[in-house]
Amino acid sequence: MLLDDLKDEVVLIKLRGHEDLVTFGITSPNIYAKVIEVDERVGVWVENPKWKPHSSSASEEAHLAQVLIRWEYIIGIMTFPERRGFKEEEEDIKPIGFVP
Repeated sequence: MLLDDLKDEVVLIKLRGHEDLVTFGITSPNIYAKVIEVDERVGVWVENPKWKPHSSSASEEAHLAQVLIRWEYIIGIMTFPERRGFKEEEEDIKPIGFVP
């Protein structure tokens, strides 16, 4: 699969050092993400439509955010070319807010 084929796809991304990405709403080393753009030199842009400022109250409005995950954080990316109605199945894999 070519990197450009990942655009607009929901993929599973396995991360290293995900603690550095908590500010962006990434709280697990395994996330499902909709890929917005791929930069072959820098990393993968993903969408988080329900990002909230870390200091916000629970009632504060969520915002659409696009997050760059640099290649050095990415261990691997899994695609699901034949899967429709995508839904996470494993408890230890957390979406960052964009999976319907």
